[in-house]
Amino acid sequence: MRKRIVMVVEDELIVAEDLTHWLASLGYTVGARAATGQQAVQRCEATRPDLVLMDILLHGDMDGIQAAEIIRQRFDIPVVYITASSDDATLSRAKVTEPFGYILKPFDERGLYSTIEMALYKHQSEKQIRNSEERFRLLYENAPVAFQSLDADGHLLQVNKAWQELFGYTQEEVNGHWFGEFLAPNSTERFIAACTQFRHSPITDSITLDVIARNGMRVSATFKGSIAVDHRGMFEMTQCVLESRLHPAADTTGSVGTSADNVSGLSLRGAWLLTSPDGVILGITPVLELLLGIPADRLCGMMFHDLCTSATHVTELLAQLTSTGTLDTRPLALRHAGGDPLNTTVTGFLLHGQGGMAGSCCLYLRKP
Repeated sequence: MRKRIVMVVEDELIVAEDLTHWLASLGYTVGARAATGQQAVQRCEATRPDLVLMDILLHGDMDGIQAAEIIRQRFDIPVVYITASSDDATLSRAKVTEPFGYILKPFDERGLYSTIEMALYKHQSEKQIRNSEERFRLLYENAPVAFQSLDADGHLLQVNKAWQELFGYTQEEVNGHWFGEFLAPNSTERFIAACTQFRHSPITDSITLDVIARNGMRVSATFKGSIAVDHRGMFEMTQCVLESRLHPAADTTGSVGTSADNVSGLSLRGAWLLTSPDGVILGITPVLELLLGIPADRLCGMMFHDLCTSATHVTELLAQLTSTGTLDTRPLALRHAGGDPLNTTVTGFLLHGQGGMAGSCCLYLRKP
């Protein structure tokens, strides 16, 4: 088996000699030595050791912490610090460089060996994880099947190239947006129901939704998904794949091509609005966007209170939603872009986030 090559960076000659002797007795090869930070970087580039033992306090313009940061970023070589008792500020700086261990002066043979071996093992493990993640990322990005991932409230976290090509949106255009914003009105309620189901079962039945592509075309897509959980078993994200071929969707109520002149006769069926528990607007469906005459990118981030004629009514309905999980039907007047009130009735329910905490308020609006 190849001997591991270690570089010693130490400006005290006696200490450097001791380390070199001990490393040789433990079966390592000392490939190079350096006494300054600049020398350490130069000799790392020339010799590419498996590990660097770096004294934190070096003389010169570049101390051990600065040298370790450059070595980590430029060469991906693990660094173990050699240090005596030091002040908190120095140790805090050292932590930022993500060292693979510390050896305290005066050191002993057993501690030196175990620290080096653990650092080499940890670095190799992290490298394998990074390689696996990169392979998965390339597979996800370049797969011929369209994928998307959603958070617990249905916001898009990531879409791959196949998804972007199918619907015409870029990752930047959809990232962080509620997926309901890209659905036709007849699909929004089914999507919200599916989000609720995902919280109770790791696998759900396929669901067919009408998606509004960037060019305005309505296309029908069948999604199949499952959930990913974190290390505590809590809901982390939904991962969906389009499992059937796309085809043009039949035009139903709430056609995207409806002009502003026809808003007065447009049914409110499919007019949904998503807010945080404290009233920040997270997303709206195209029907409601058209009815209000305000684009979604302007509404998202606004307070729901500012969209309504009565802030008191908003406070009351959000309080009921967060406390009971449902909202009984009640009148609600919204502000149209032209200044006139838009009289509606509203009902809704609460989507729960991780640990049962309040996630998002789903509000369904219709004409009284």
